[in-house]
Parts: sequence; structure tokens; C-alpha cells
Amino acid sequence: MTTLSEHERYMRRCIELARRALATNDAPVGAVVVRDDEIVAEGVESVRARSDVTAHAEIEAVRAAVARLRTIDLTSCILYTTVEPCVMCAYAIRLARVSKIVSGAREPTSEHAIGGYAVLTEDQAVPDRPPLVVIRDILASECAAVK
Repeated sequence: MTTLSEHERYMRRCIELARRALATNDAPVGAVVVRDDEIVAEGVESVRARSDVTAHAEIEAVRAAVARLRTIDLTSCILYTTVEPCVMCAYAIRLARVSKIVSGAREPTSEHAIGGYAVLTEDQAVPDRPPLVVIRDILASECAAVK
């Protein structure tokens, strides 16, 4: 079972990754995928750096986890992200069957946040995938301060 201090440790790594995104003029978002208390994949927002609108940190982390673990079923994994996920990322996270998501800062646009969390938690959003456990506001002010 992951404790609050472990959540904070993984979120601090996400914050480091978010700072890396700033160097390429991307949104300051970082994400990690954890399995059995070990980081198995990381993602850095790289939409501008790669000219790829799908290169959000969460998508990059899920892609890397799928490649490393050689499975599209991430049931045993937790995804950490500095900012709550958009609808696109939430859908990919749900399709990959990630079991839990831990986020830091809340998206300033409430419409964005509501859509992403609805996809993660509502049965009807993705009927053939189980809803995720959602933990919010881990190091929220530190995550929001990365600019």
C-alpha cells in the first residue's frame, strides 16, 4: 500500500519532469507510472518540442510503461501527474487499465477537469474498463508553482 510520503516522493519526481518540460517551452507537466513501488516509466510534456499534439506527459508515461512492461494492461500500476489529466489523457489512462491516478495541481479550467475525471471515474464513460481510484491534491501548491 502506498503511503502519503510515497505519494509525495513520486510527485516530487513528476515536478522535476515538469521543470524539464519548461526548457522546451512546453506546459510544465510531468508524469510517472509506478508498479510495486518502483517507477517503471516517465513522461514529460513535449507537445511543442515534438510538434505532436498528443505528446502530453501522461500519454508519454503510459506509452513508455506499455513498452517497458510489454503489455497494454497496466492494472497493477499507478499513474502520478503534476496536473489533473485532460479528457484525451484520461481516456488513454482508462484504456490502459491503470488502477489509480494521483494528481497534484487542479486544472484551472473547471470544464477541463470535470471532463477528465468523468472519463476516469464514471462507468459509462468507458463501459468495458473499470473506473480508477482517484487521489487529488498531492503537493498541489508545489505542482501549481512550476512555471
